[in-house]
Amino acid sequence: MDRFAAAEAFVRIVELGSFTACARDLRLRQATVSRWIAALEDELGVALLDRTTRSVRVTDAGERFYAQARELLAIWSNAQARARQDRRELTGRVRVSLPVVLGQRLISQHLAGFVRDHPSLELDLRFTDRYVDLVADGVDLALRVGAPVDSEYRAKTLGVTPRRLVAAPRLGAALGELADPRALARLPCLLHSGLNNRALWSFERAGEVVRVAVRGRVSVDHSETILALAIAGEGVALLASWLVDQEIARGRLVALLPEYAAPPAPIQILYAASRHTPAAVAAFVAFLEDALRPALRSGDAATSDV
Repeated sequence: MDRFAAAEAFVRIVELGSFTACARDLRLRQATVSRWIAALEDELGVALLDRTTRSVRVTDAGERFYAQARELLAIWSNAQARARQDRRELTGRVRVSLPVVLGQRLISQHLAGFVRDHPSLELDLRFTDRYVDLVADGVDLALRVGAPVDSEYRAKTLGVTPRRLVAAPRLGAALGELADPRALARLPCLLHSGLNNRALWSFERAGEVVRVAVRGRVSVDHSETILALAIAGEGVALLASWLVDQEIARGRLVALLPEYAAPPAPIQILYAASRHTPAAVAAFVAFLEDALRPALRSGDAATSDV
């Protein structure tokens, strides 16, 4: 027996005055309604209704049960209405973790439109390059660069970002024309300390994959700082194309080993795996997809860490 359905049927019998009217109102067979009420009375151990062939009378126990069941049904109805409203109008709070540079460069300029479109929604945005545990840090979703390591969460790949090997023009001139990525093992490289395999760089050409263990005096957990050091001529950097392409066009950086391609880095959203993703979370995921689409390729390429 569905206790909730039986309680609803009982309330409708009291309010409509008969089993027949209740069955018609709930679009059920009268025999089904009778069976539910009998089962409900058996479980409660009291008679809720006195039945005759011509009328139905509510017992004293039935009156008390009716008052509480009616209140319960009203609470449930209000909860349903609120849930449906939340689906139409985004409410509540969404807590989001974003990589600092990617968030500042590619997402920040689009945030005003999202906030304007959803005036009842609160956003808690946390720009950080450190690893964020969704549960421990109380985060609803996290944008990650690189191969995922959190198998217990749902991951959605938004796309991949190509990467460029770059250096300042004067450093590039001093190095001469590089022909082989293995030469990087002898050169000063700028490492991103916040990523896995930061000292192992991979390149591919015509199906040949070359992995190089690189070294450097400077290790930083912030891509913008690595970019500034590269422009200043302090080392060779491997950075996202959306971060360096403009600097190459301005002549402040030059691309090295252009015939070799570094594996593109996936951009992924991680959020809790559940049957029903909250509408506000789903809306922000869609917003991130739109904001990042111009800078990313489709996500069918190989994965790696930036």
